Amino acid sequence: MLEPLYRSATSFLATIAAVVAIMAGLYQYQNNRSTIVELPIIKELSQTYLKFSSSLSSSAFQHFYEVEEGQARFYSEQQEATLRPGQLLVRSSWNGDSIMQKLSFSKSKRRQAKRFVKYIEQYKSIALRDMYLHKVPASIKLAQALLESGAGESQLARKTNNHFGIKARPGKSARAKIRARHYKQLRDEEFIPVQPAISTYRFTDDNTYDRFEVYHGVGDSYQRHTQLLTRSCKSGGKGCYAWIWQEFPVGKDHSIVDAARHHYRSSGISANDFFDGKTHLPYYAACAAGLKMAGYATSPTYHKKITYIIETYELWRFDIDLLRAIDQSLNNE
Repeated sequence: MLEPLYRSATSFLATIAAVVAIMAGLYQYQNNRSTIVELPIIKELSQTYLKFSSSLSSSAFQHFYEVEEGQARFYSEQQEATLRPGQLLVRSSWNGDSIMQKLSFSKSKRRQAKRFVKYIEQYKSIALRDMYLHKVPASIKLAQALLESGAGESQLARKTNNHFGIKARPGKSARAKIRARHYKQLRDEEFIPVQPAISTYRFTDDNTYDRFEVYHGVGDSYQRHTQLLTRSCKSGGKGCYAWIWQEFPVGKDHSIVDAARHHYRSSGISANDFFDGKTHLPYYAACAAGLKMAGYATSPTYHKKITYIIETYELWRFDIDLLRAIDQSLNNE
């Protein structure tokens, strides 16, 4: 009598274990899919940008990296009617319709892609201006914003104008409560927003108690992001990104071997692990790898997502267009 019951119980437990394993596998699969596969991107590395950057003069590159913020006089193509002598006019070679025509996605991914294109069109001038003033490539900034804000449609982006997921720092009292795990006692005012942020917003990310910065407008969010990526810091540790823009200048391919070795102690990622063994990369892929080396994001494929967004939507065009505008302005002097 006991033996049939034992066999029945064993069979039931085995079935439960199998179901749990399947569900765990499904969760793992869905979790992995959401990182790259569900994005409206083409997973490839190319050197297409080189056909456009190779014609630029060395003077254009030198001027771009030497011009200081107080000397910069930037105007986008939308402002051409009010252009004054000495101001830089950047004409964009990027075309959203052309991008959409080349993409053979499913209907759902095409809808996503259209949102990406609309977002790029809306915020490209802000990214270009930040690039001219602070040297962070417009391609990198737009790709990060697209990914982290869901092309401006995430709850955080809509509620707070925070397009880069920048958290507010916990103050002294908040840190004490977090150490004691008194999370329910935390108040918004115990977290410190950094200007141009104006307040904080509770939104669960890594922790249930996380607070994020709130901005008057998206432009302030871009400005705050630039502050984060260019602040003075010591290279080699987590949270230091300023070295990236000098290490991997725009318009060229770069080796990431030395940088990966320098940051290995904090990142634990070797040069060969970033792009499936490739270590000589387009500048934007090298910059994306640099962000990952310096601990910008926890996702193991963050650098790939940024790079493939740039590739798919040809965001490198904005970087090259800015340098071309500088080249033309130098020729006209």
